[in-house]
Amino acid sequence: MPLDFRLGFGGSFGEKTKVVRLDAAANELTANRLPDLDLVGDVAAGLAAIRAVAAGDPARTRAWREQLSEIEREKREAERAELEDPRSPLHPVRVYNELGQVLDRDAIVVGDGGDFVSYAGRYIETHEPGCWMDPGPFGCLGAGPGQAIGAKLARPDRQVCLLLGDGAFGFAGIEFDTMARHGIPVVGVIGNNGIWALEHHPMKFLYGYSVAAELRPETRYDEMVEALGCDGILVSEPEQLRPALERAFESGRPTLVNVLTDPEVVYPRKSNLA
Repeated sequence: MPLDFRLGFGGSFGEKTKVVRLDAAANELTANRLPDLDLVGDVAAGLAAIRAVAAGDPARTRAWREQLSEIEREKREAERAELEDPRSPLHPVRVYNELGQVLDRDAIVVGDGGDFVSYAGRYIETHEPGCWMDPGPFGCLGAGPGQAIGAKLARPDRQVCLLLGDGAFGFAGIEFDTMARHGIPVVGVIGNNGIWALEHHPMKFLYGYSVAAELRPETRYDEMVEALGCDGILVSEPEQLRPALERAFESGRPTLVNVLTDPEVVYPRKSNLA
């Protein structure tokens, strides 16, 4: 990934850390942190060469790797409360706890949203190439339904799960009509908290108020896709979620699981364009 806002423009790494950048084309960004070494060339060949040069005694980094593993274990354990959160409307992390138990290892997951998809990036495990697509660093919302349709047509034997924020759904939700007309069994899961959370919460934090970031609470997007010829399922309680997801994937029909999520949950972001 580039040294953009997600990595503090390079500031996320320690001052003594040596940064090596490898890309297929020369990078023209000079305002970000400059690498100690800039490599331009085929990425696969470049990584293979770096690996060959860096090969050595595994014991050299064993203590460091063990330290990282312990830190990750502690952080995963700290997430347990949110993964099992019993609240209603649901905590968005609870959605991914249940979804992770239903997805196959080679399932293709497409994200189209802000905070709801940011949580997905933290909790959805991917095991094979091409199993994760998202709006990219610029948050280009509305591409998800088209991506999911293409993924299902390309890999009809795999589960394809489309994750949607309720704001993102407004851009291209009508594509569920396309799925119905062509019999494309994509399963959509919408985190419906009635706000543009990616904008609402930062505005509340910075200014104490929010402007034009409220949507209609508990909108029945499940009924909308039913009118288009798809299946829709409303989930308002945690115990309803797992059966709804299982039913959606087993149906063989395009389905939207409309999950009411808690608008008071604030995504723990650290990066800020400002």
